[in-house]
Amino acid sequence: MPKKHLNSATTALIIPISDHNIAQLYNCLTSDAHRFVLLASKKYQDHRQRFAGVLQKLRPSSQVDSKNLPDNADCYQALCNFAREDLLPLSHSHRLELNGSGGTKVIPLALLDCLPIERVHYKGQFDDHLQSWQPGNPDSYQEQKLDKLIEAQHALDLYASKTYPLPTQANAFSDAPNAQAMANSIWQQYQDPDSVMSWLAAELASSPWYQPQAKSGSFSISIPETRRQDTDGLQWLAQLADFSQGQLQLKPKQLIIRHQKQKKSLAQQFKRWLSGIWLEDLVHQWLSEHIEPTQLLRGLSPSSTGEQGNQRELDFVCFYQTAGYVIETKVTHKPNQAPNEMVQQLSSLADQFGRLNKVLLLSPLFFQAARTEKALNQFVDYCKGHGVRLCRSKAELLALFNNKKSKP
Repeated sequence: MPKKHLNSATTALIIPISDHNIAQLYNCLTSDAHRFVLLASKKYQDHRQRFAGVLQKLRPSSQVDSKNLPDNADCYQALCNFAREDLLPLSHSHRLELNGSGGTKVIPLALLDCLPIERVHYKGQFDDHLQSWQPGNPDSYQEQKLDKLIEAQHALDLYASKTYPLPTQANAFSDAPNAQAMANSIWQQYQDPDSVMSWLAAELASSPWYQPQAKSGSFSISIPETRRQDTDGLQWLAQLADFSQGQLQLKPKQLIIRHQKQKKSLAQQFKRWLSGIWLEDLVHQWLSEHIEPTQLLRGLSPSSTGEQGNQRELDFVCFYQTAGYVIETKVTHKPNQAPNEMVQQLSSLADQFGRLNKVLLLSPLFFQAARTEKALNQFVDYCKGHGVRLCRSKAELLALFNNKKSKP
């Protein structure tokens, strides 16, 4: 047995790389080791390159080495030969430790049998601590509390080669003092298919105001007699009109709504807010109740080429311990769009961020729309078939994070 070295400066931490490597990164950031040996099969060499880049950024003084696993990384004998030839010589100058979180199950078994591993480290997906023990000595078990979460951008860099935070477009309505209350009120309105906001949404979707090519100007929407007799509904429309800063006017028998093509115009800002930004703002508030600010990213565009693409974006990317989520919010599908297209777009875009959990949150308006129960069940099955978690409420969204500690 090679001589053991107790000096942490000579410790080498061996890390098998897989498609999910946040647990391994936690180990690196809490380890006393100054040398890290990253093992990867051909399938995961891109993952290893991203991991090495993040590790060198967070621990710039460390030495990071790469070793290629044998082609048959599921073969115990091949792994043993690899360990003896490529890793055993390192034990003459370094104290060896092993991270057991990544790679196939047989990899750590072979390494433990063939190398003088002095300590094994492991982190459960939702644990707020790192476990470690000496092989063959259960009494040596220890837990190390994680005092600091890995920031979401660093975690995301493990999955995607290049991401772009899209420039934040100022919106006077998101910044309004009563914006959150108004967003909550719209959500409540959409829960009733006969509400005045549900009626208004249908009217706007079929009006020139909704069309991108519509000319600048004002459009009128007639208020039916039954709506004019609805005192509560008129009061709610008056509140929306007051919130609109003059972009929506309530008249005795009609609504007047302004439209301008200029992106920075107040009319265009109100259109974007009413079409969906209100929901993004609301979901951001919900997520912020359970997710640390450093664990939550909003408005990201991926690029598999390293070049900034067509500005398609995901609403949110967040990490909860070692679990990552891409979250897309939609009020409902567009008038000429099949519901399944929302799932296809989310899957196509999310896949560029790596294997993160895909979540689609839809407002009550989508579920209140006229569609058969059979069609709705088919849509739910379509989401499942594409690995998309469908959420229809705040409770369902936050259930992703319930009973799991997020703040160490």
